Amino acid sequence: MWKLLRICCALLAAALVLALGGAAEAKIKIAFVTSESGMGDRSFNDMMDQGMKRAVKELDIDYVIIQPRSISEFQPSLARAAAQGFDIIIGSSFDMIKPMQAVAAAFPNQKFGLVDVGPDPVAPNVVSSVTKDWEGSFLVGVIAAKVSKTGTIGFVGGKDIPIIHRFFVGYYYGSKMAKPEVKVLESYSGTFTDPAAGKEYTLALVNQGSDINFAVAGATSAGVIDAAKTSNSFAIGVDSDQNYMAPGHVLTSMVKRVDTQAFDMIKSVVDGSFKGGTVHYYGLKEGGVDAAMDEYNKGLIPDDVLRQVDALRQKVISGEIVVPNYFDLKPGAKEMGTPAIETPPSIANAK
Repeated sequence: MWKLLRICCALLAAALVLALGGAAEAKIKIAFVTSESGMGDRSFNDMMDQGMKRAVKELDIDYVIIQPRSISEFQPSLARAAAQGFDIIIGSSFDMIKPMQAVAAAFPNQKFGLVDVGPDPVAPNVVSSVTKDWEGSFLVGVIAAKVSKTGTIGFVGGKDIPIIHRFFVGYYYGSKMAKPEVKVLESYSGTFTDPAAGKEYTLALVNQGSDINFAVAGATSAGVIDAAKTSNSFAIGVDSDQNYMAPGHVLTSMVKRVDTQAFDMIKSVVDGSFKGGTVHYYGLKEGGVDAAMDEYNKGLIPDDVLRQVDALRQKVISGEIVVPNYFDLKPGAKEMGTPAIETPPSIANAK
């Protein structure tokens, strides 16, 4: 009797060990495919990686980072990852939409995620997200217009593409709402990977009287911030909190919580709620964007301006203010947003 009981216990213990071993082998594996600016951009990709690290800690996943050196490498990088059978492959570039669509069609059973793209579903097996960066850009536009001493502020984009226009439209709208007479200069460096170009384009705006310049250019944004130090002006950072990069010269940063978006995509795979062909939005109401305040920019923005920003934030959340989204603007529209203001000429003519 006792011998039989010991045998049963031993078999039960062995089964438990096998079960635990199987669970360990079943650990979720993630592939993170960066944009061409790669890791160390102190911006979008680094912010995404924070979401991956959080998933390691909270969800016990493993992940690898794949860093294509150019847009032309996106599709082969995604295809190689798909062939390896990751539980989900998450990309981080608007320019990755078409490459991911092609690979998703070739691997219909592979789960994909694409962070911060457009409003249209990417593919039946791709979950995507939209950061309402136009709402965050609205806040920093208000701040820039209120703090500027010259009455002229600037915008330095990376590539002259629709997703970057979303930032500009929100920035322009916020600045004009705060101070209708403010002059808003617009410039595009043509690259997300060249800090030297960012500095050159920013100094050109400074020479035209702009004392605050919003950087929306990936790794190129580091040059915008460097130019702020050189010219004793202000920069506004983007994606991650970049205030630390030049204390006293980064007025604030328009933070996009792409880390949260990446984490949520991974969590949906872990808990079984993943649903391809869907688009999730992250705005002020969802805590998806904000104007960063910390010890590095303390005192740069007057308290009364901060109070005004907080009041406007609540109006956006309640729906009283509707910040225009570039993708929703109709061709030739003369006005945008609620309350309506005049559409910037560059946007109206381009649409």
